[in-house]
Amino acid sequence: MIPVIRYVLGSCFILGVTSLMNYDLAYLTSVLSLGYLAPGAKPLSFKQGGGFLLILTLITGTAVIFSELFLEYAMVFMPLLLLSLLWLYYTDKIPMMVKLFSLISMVIIPFVSIDTAAIGSYVASRLVFNAFMAVLLSQIIFMVFPLCEADIPFEKKKEEARKKTDRERYNYAISIIVILLPVLLLFYMFKLSSSVLILTFIAILSISPALANPKVGLVMIVANILGGLFGILGYKLLVIVPNFTFMILLVFVIGMFFGSRLFSDSKYAAIFGSGFSTFLLILGSVTSSDAEAGSKVWSRVIQISIAVIYVVIAFNILNRILESKKKETA
Repeated sequence: MIPVIRYVLGSCFILGVTSLMNYDLAYLTSVLSLGYLAPGAKPLSFKQGGGFLLILTLITGTAVIFSELFLEYAMVFMPLLLLSLLWLYYTDKIPMMVKLFSLISMVIIPFVSIDTAAIGSYVASRLVFNAFMAVLLSQIIFMVFPLCEADIPFEKKKEEARKKTDRERYNYAISIIVILLPVLLLFYMFKLSSSVLILTFIAILSISPALANPKVGLVMIVANILGGLFGILGYKLLVIVPNFTFMILLVFVIGMFFGSRLFSDSKYAAIFGSGFSTFLLILGSVTSSDAEAGSKVWSRVIQISIAVIYVVIAFNILNRILESKKKETA
């Protein structure tokens, strides 16, 4: 029970702190910090936290420079971006959270720079600061709720995850690039920087090879749409009762719903973490917005739903094609 309480109360604490500080894109901190409170996560050492922030700073800086140099030259920009993403999906030399943040940087920064390079630099600086806050606040949570015996099963489960061979990782990375390529081209050709949330979620969700399983994919769709609907419900309730304490209590209740399922033995457990992150993203982004929040909440739920459905369908189509080729060669 302690891991669940740590996860939920930690999320409430981080959302509360970032809401009171009200810095730019503060809602991202709550979403990004979930990975540091997830099942099997351990508190970071000062060296690990500092190293992570240093690597992220270098990657975001490189993404900004890369965008400024090559964004206007499609025949150079797209192959280099695809090669970078291919390496990122292939490598197992960097921790998952570093990989996740790096992926977000490499996808978001070039495409928000389509309108102007200044936006890319701004997003890069905000991403690094949000990462810093996520690391700092999540480690404070571990000081209040240190690791206990209840965490051991989740740690073992994480450690026992089968390590893939080089060939398996390469095939998986190629599959992801095949899925990402049509979306990247679409966003680049039509300059869809306003819908970059779709592209970001597609890139993040594609990290999970489990989505190739139709049942897992269906549960992922349901969990994320459910998280989006909870986000809409939370926004509607906060319009009626615009109170900070009420918002925290609301997040606690919904967090217990998702957290209790996340910290379980179900093979679909991890998917509920994605659903809760969707809820926090929707709620945080609209409560920090202006009078247009009502229209934005539906827009973001639709964008996230499109991303999830696309990834699930693309994974299954690609998986069926590969299986049919295996049968033909057998």
